[in-house]
Amino acid sequence: MVFSISLYAALILLGTGTGYKVFMWFRSGTGDSTESPSGGKRIKEAVKGIFVTFFSFKLFRLMKIWFWDVFIQKQIAREGFARWFMHFCIAYGFIFLLLMHALDRYVSQKLFSEYFSTLNPFLFLRNFFGAMMLLGLAMAAYRRIFNRVMRLTTRRMDIYALVVLALIALSGFFLEATKIVSHERYEEMVSEYSSISDEAEAGALRAYWAREFAVVFPKTPSTDTGSLSKGKEVHTLNCASCHSRPTAAFISYGLAKAISPSALVLSQKNVREFLRYFHFLVCFLGLALLPFTKFFHVLTSPLVLLVNGVMDRQKASPANVATVRAMELDACTHCASCSLHCSVEPIYRELSNITILPSEKLAAIISLPRLNGKLASFLPIIGEGNSICTNCYRCTDVCPVGIVLQDQWFHLDKDLTQQQCPEPFIRLRNDFTARFDSDRSKTLIPLTPSGKKFKQGVGLSSQGASFNNCFTCMTCSNACPVVTSYQYPKEKLGLLPHQIMYSLKFGIQDNVLGAGMVWDCLGCYNCQQNCPQGVRVTDIFFELKNRAFQKTRNDVVGLEVLGGRS
Repeated sequence: MVFSISLYAALILLGTGTGYKVFMWFRSGTGDSTESPSGGKRIKEAVKGIFVTFFSFKLFRLMKIWFWDVFIQKQIAREGFARWFMHFCIAYGFIFLLLMHALDRYVSQKLFSEYFSTLNPFLFLRNFFGAMMLLGLAMAAYRRIFNRVMRLTTRRMDIYALVVLALIALSGFFLEATKIVSHERYEEMVSEYSSISDEAEAGALRAYWAREFAVVFPKTPSTDTGSLSKGKEVHTLNCASCHSRPTAAFISYGLAKAISPSALVLSQKNVREFLRYFHFLVCFLGLALLPFTKFFHVLTSPLVLLVNGVMDRQKASPANVATVRAMELDACTHCASCSLHCSVEPIYRELSNITILPSEKLAAIISLPRLNGKLASFLPIIGEGNSICTNCYRCTDVCPVGIVLQDQWFHLDKDLTQQQCPEPFIRLRNDFTARFDSDRSKTLIPLTPSGKKFKQGVGLSSQGASFNNCFTCMTCSNACPVVTSYQYPKEKLGLLPHQIMYSLKFGIQDNVLGAGMVWDCLGCYNCQQNCPQGVRVTDIFFELKNRAFQKTRNDVVGLEVLGGRS
């Protein structure tokens, strides 16, 4: 009764959760909400797209993608053999256990007419697939512990996934080990399935099973040659058709031998029942929570690989693109491959903003609807992480489930803009220039420390102090493409490059960050290369902006959210 209720409850949660997820694919998405097609149109376009694909030559491409990318896992193999082998062991170890063992009534018994779970090769295969899964889990745990980026990006959900799968395998092995050594289980089988009535035969069979099947009896039976020979004969007539020696179950048998000294306690019916309940309930827990955890990628990742493999986003319907973008959020396995290959990952070491890393930025997009009161403080943080991206496409190229991450970043930027959270650089520029225009005596970040007498180069590096060499010849301003692009540059930029150097030289530091010239500098180095005095004009602009960014960033409310895990 408990098993039935638990199973049906798990299946109801699985079905409800999966239905809700699929429903949200046609309702949610990233980007400008005013451009998002309605749910009805997205469903209509999805049905149309499926119909067109299955009745065109795209079907052959779909079959090719399924074989190479889903079945063979070619995308993961590109990351290296170890990564592919780890995922192969976890995925196929679990799948074969599910089909051959958990669903044996519907699969193994249908395929093999003489199937018994206690016969070979099924004993061996069950342990082999369980060992595969444990080996893959051990490799995954090692990778997350000893790889710096993986350790950094590991979340509670990743640990949950590893622990649940490990508990399923280990509890199954221990349950089988207690059954091997259990004399109570042995007596139940003899009573139910054999035709033994003679006590001498019963004693001989006990001796044989104690010796060959590792059963531990309260009173050790005699194992002389005669008893073993008689026991083997009785075993052949009554048990051999459905029982092979458990040595083929190499892990369970090894555990059985290890617990033999305590077998009379551990093999008691209440202990075996506890392990049985525990094993099944952990399986049901994983099944029930599948739509709400990273396990859901078992369904969504192959689907995204297939869809992205046949869909051209440039030509596809916007409704279908929006739906696939929502599906991709559920397909992410949080494997951190994108973060491992991210070209701006080293910047995280300086800024400590976890959303700089692609895997964490995608996780942040997923968590945005759940932030509620924290949304206002978190948006500038994810905005900073998104603005640092160089669009090098490395993350998209290495994603094993085919997520087009650059498309996600682009629409995240549109989403942030719609929520009045522009890029940090634009926000800083507008803030400083607005203060400069309204009152030139005020500044957000004074360069000269308050209460101290001005000294040339205070607060700037040695290269920044090179402004002291400036004699305002205007060469830098004349060489600047930003200045020459305006008919009246001073009105647009506030201060020209030579005027900024002049201000710094004479201690008028507090208004230079309000000049649009500092923020609009292209970094082309024309001014610096043409300066006859060797003034590091462009480098000074970079340093001024870095100082402004760092000071403002440290004042952002809720910066502690960066270290959070979900």
